[in-house]
Amino acid sequence: MDHSGHGTDLLPFTLGRGLGWSADPFFLVGCLVALALYAWGVVRLVRRGDKWPVGRTVAFVAGVLMIMLVMCTRLNDYGMVMFSVHMVQHMVISMLAPILLLLGAPMTLALRALPTAGKGPRELLLMFLHSWYMRIVTHPAFTIPMFIASLYALYFTPLFDFLMGSRPGHIAMMVHFLAVGLFFFWPIMGVDPGPHRPGYLMRMLELFAGMPFHAFFGIALMMASTPMVKSYENPPASLGIDALADQNAAGGIAWAFSEIPSVLVLLALLFQWYGSEQRQARRKDRAADRDGDKELEAYNAYLASLNARSR
Repeated sequence: MDHSGHGTDLLPFTLGRGLGWSADPFFLVGCLVALALYAWGVVRLVRRGDKWPVGRTVAFVAGVLMIMLVMCTRLNDYGMVMFSVHMVQHMVISMLAPILLLLGAPMTLALRALPTAGKGPRELLLMFLHSWYMRIVTHPAFTIPMFIASLYALYFTPLFDFLMGSRPGHIAMMVHFLAVGLFFFWPIMGVDPGPHRPGYLMRMLELFAGMPFHAFFGIALMMASTPMVKSYENPPASLGIDALADQNAAGGIAWAFSEIPSVLVLLALLFQWYGSEQRQARRKDRAADRDGDKELEAYNAYLASLNARSR
C-alpha cells in the first residue's frame, strides 16, 4: 500500500499524540448507541423495582470505552501507517473489549428489559439466540478456526492490503475482529444464554485451544527478517521508524496479548464455576428442606439394606 499523502502529517508516535481525539464516525455512533441502549435497559429494570448488578454495567461500559479508545482517537490514524499501533487496535478490539462486553451480559439485560409481546423484539431476540445460525457461529468447530484464520489468513495474504486500501474495508475488518472475539469468548465465559454452553472443563480446553496460535503468530512476526505485510513496508518518513523494527514490536504485542486475556478469562471462568457450584448447593439445601431430606433417608436405607445382606 502506498502511503504517499496518507499519514504524512503524523509526527513521531508518542502516547500523548496517539490518545488525541480523532473519532471514526461509524464507531463513535455505534458506541454511543450501545451505551444508550444499555442505560435504557438498566433504568427500565430499576424503575420496575428489579436489581441489575453494578459490576455488569461497569464491565459493559469499560468494554465500549475500550473500543472508543482505539477507534475514536489518533491511535486509529497511527494504526493505518504503523503495524505496532494497528496490532494494539486488533488485540484490544478482538480480545479485551469482547471479554468486558460479554461480562456485561447485554442479551440478558435486553431479555429482562424488553416488554413481553406476541411477536415483539424480545421474542425475536429469543428466536435469534436459539437459531441454527447461532448454533453454528458459537460452536468451537467454527469459532476456533475463525479465531485463528483472523490472524494467519488475513495478515499473510493480500486480503489485509485490500481491506486497508479503503475506509469501508478498514471498518469492515475492525467489525470482523470484534465479532470474532465475541463469538469466540461467548460460549467460554459469556453470561448471556446461548445455544452452545459446554461444561467448565471443556470451556477451558476451548480457551487454550485458540490462545497458543496468537503466541505463534507474534513469534512469526518477531522472527521475520523482512517486512511481511505490504501495507506497512514503507512507513511515512515523518514517523522516523524502521518497518522491520515496527513489525517486531507488533509481534511482541500479539504475543503478549495472548497471555493477558487468557488469565482474565480463566479467572472469570473459575469465578463462574464457583458461583454455579454454590447455587447448586443452595438448591439442594432448599429441596432437602422441602421434602425432609428424603434423598439422604433413601441413601441411609440403601446402606442399611447392604449391611443386612452382609450378615
